[in-house]
Amino acid sequence: MSFSVSLDSGSETPRCVVTGALDFTTARQALDAVVPHINSNAVLDIDLAGVTKSNSAGLALIIEWLASARRAGHTVTFHHIPDGLRQLAGVCQVDGLI
Repeated sequence: MSFSVSLDSGSETPRCVVTGALDFTTARQALDAVVPHINSNAVLDIDLAGVTKSNSAGLALIIEWLASARRAGHTVTFHHIPDGLRQLAGVCQVDGLI
């Protein structure tokens, strides 16, 4: 599965654009790619519109990205969360977090 992260800093709030799969095969790569952007930006938007596949590992990543931001005293906001991840978050009763 392919996965990529890019940073669009052309707007007032930097936007981390995530594309590809957020699943068990890409989880470590995704974590390692996004956390430095969280740590270096006090406020960061994370755009998931390009996510093509996700599962519980993707939900765990979102929760870990939130925790990383909280530990750093930073704020992340998620945009275009795939429906499947929203539904999974609801089933797991963590939809209030995302």
